[in-house]
Amino acid sequence: MIDESLVVEFTVTGNDCPVVEATADNDVVVDENPPAHRDDDRTLLHFHAEGEVDEFVDQLDEEDEIDYLQVTEGGSVAQCRCLLHDECVLRVLTTAGFMPHEIRIVDGTERFRGSVVGRDVLRDVIQTAQQLGNVKLERVAEITAGRAADQELDTTIESSLTKQQREALVAALDQGYFDVPRGATATDVADQLGISKSSFLGRIKRAQQTVFEQLLAGAG
Repeated sequence: MIDESLVVEFTVTGNDCPVVEATADNDVVVDENPPAHRDDDRTLLHFHAEGEVDEFVDQLDEEDEIDYLQVTEGGSVAQCRCLLHDECVLRVLTTAGFMPHEIRIVDGTERFRGSVVGRDVLRDVIQTAQQLGNVKLERVAEITAGRAADQELDTTIESSLTKQQREALVAALDQGYFDVPRGATATDVADQLGISKSSFLGRIKRAQQTVFEQLLAGAG
């Protein structure tokens, strides 16, 4: 019987993974399924990208480290599958005992949320993360009664927004876009940001969806 299960969150920066680098160059949010690691050190990736996906996909298609890129697009959303040549950071953590559940990549930063079984395994995983150097432990919480005991909204919302989405939210708040009645139109805010009205509305919509999802997580 398992005595103790723990929720663990890591962030990874400075990773030279082409998918991560492409999120730093484009206004997209990537939600990735736990990857499948092959014996030849290659990694099968399956992920959902939302935002300015055309430029994002074009950048991936030019990467030598990616093979067999398959993309299904629908507006600002793309479902992608590919084969990554290099061994990924997550594989090293998984080998140490980390079990990933959620993987989100925003602005060149990866956030892994998963679980470990017992304090001994937790120690091994943390030591492995420290040896990697670019992996930071963000949170550890016990799982009780089927959910994490620690439910506070720390930096999760902030880390889930892209730089462009944060800028759009700040500009909209500063100009009174959310006031009733509105203090500024979408065109006004877009002009300040130097982008089109449609780009601003797309960023605001995705930012609001992210904020609401995080605030309402576990509600009901």
